[in-house]
Amino acid sequence: MAGTAAIPRIIGIDLTRSVAIFFAMLSHVWVVTHMDDFWSGPSADFLRALMALATPTFILLFGTMLEIVYRPRFVAGDQGRVAVRLFSRAIQCWLLYCLSVFVLYLFADGYSLKFSIATMMLIGVTPFTDILKFYAVVLFLAPILLWLRNRVGLLPLVVTALLVHVAHPVIRGLPGPLDFNMGLYAERVVTFLFGVGDAKLGGPSILHGISLIIAGMAFGRLIAGDGTARTANTTVDIVKRASYLFAGSALALVLGVLFYDEQSLRELGDMSLRMDSDPLYFGAGLCGAIAITSLAVLMTQRLSPEAKQRLESPVFFGRTSLFTFAFGNMILYAWPVTPAAFGSAIFQAVLVSIAITLLSFLFDREVRRGGTLATVVKWLQTQITSLVKMLVLWRNPRIKQA
Repeated sequence: MAGTAAIPRIIGIDLTRSVAIFFAMLSHVWVVTHMDDFWSGPSADFLRALMALATPTFILLFGTMLEIVYRPRFVAGDQGRVAVRLFSRAIQCWLLYCLSVFVLYLFADGYSLKFSIATMMLIGVTPFTDILKFYAVVLFLAPILLWLRNRVGLLPLVVTALLVHVAHPVIRGLPGPLDFNMGLYAERVVTFLFGVGDAKLGGPSILHGISLIIAGMAFGRLIAGDGTARTANTTVDIVKRASYLFAGSALALVLGVLFYDEQSLRELGDMSLRMDSDPLYFGAGLCGAIAITSLAVLMTQRLSPEAKQRLESPVFFGRTSLFTFAFGNMILYAWPVTPAAFGSAIFQAVLVSIAITLLSFLFDREVRRGGTLATVVKWLQTQITSLVKMLVLWRNPRIKQA
């Protein structure tokens, strides 16, 4: 069937995902160890801005995977199977989010039982793990996005995504629920969904995040080409496209560096622009994410199958991204010591980073070896998938069993 050809695995995307989760956890370690109290200035601002690329990179790669992995199956008539897979993943994200909130309830001040339950119901806020809440929602919306992608094409979606950022002054100027005396919980919900209001959430909003997902779909189409036209020179074609994408995004970043001001660089790293849904954050994040991913593809695409196989071990962060993000942040929530000097801050940062890395590596090794933990994880995933299948089939009996 036209449009259903599988797109070969691009190992550079796996590598980029690993780098992104590493950057994300480093940025959280920075906060927990109060590094800002001991290290400031342009070098610290640059490092924080680099680590801040993690979120737009993750979201971009999610859109890329929708385009090059899920869309071919969707077009082939496996809409039900794709929906079940995405919904199951959404529930896993939400359950991990709830678990992280429970850890906050145990260790963090200000997390009462009432507020913790409200946070689990997606109307609260967490220091680090709100991106799991974001993914829980967009994974449920992903089948609709795939349907729109096939119904209207990619270009109208890209134009719509751009219009979201063009309309930034209008969106930010809209009154939020607090202006109508509706309460902080309502403000958080509207800010989370649309970026409207003054609730202090980590962002991005669902609306602005979907614009990055659409950018990721466009990136996937550009770098992998059309899934309907596989050729013997696929690797060469991917390398050529990655070269153009890297050159374009790197040029944009160089121009940004030449004309940047210190305040903008600082606000890129300290989440000010991200919380404000500022177009500069998304523009810089998009260019950085494309540059990193394209460079990773260029570095790995021509490798021999044996060399790509050897890369499997170092990219464990990408395979365990959900586990790493959830349980790594739980470690940070429970971290008991506040450093009193720069040396102790560095020591704690290294120590907790090693702990998170080791935990993820051991989890990945256990799962790949098929041990007891792997059996438990597989059983939980199977139960979630079975529940989703039952609900999907009940809602639409015409959908085939996935």
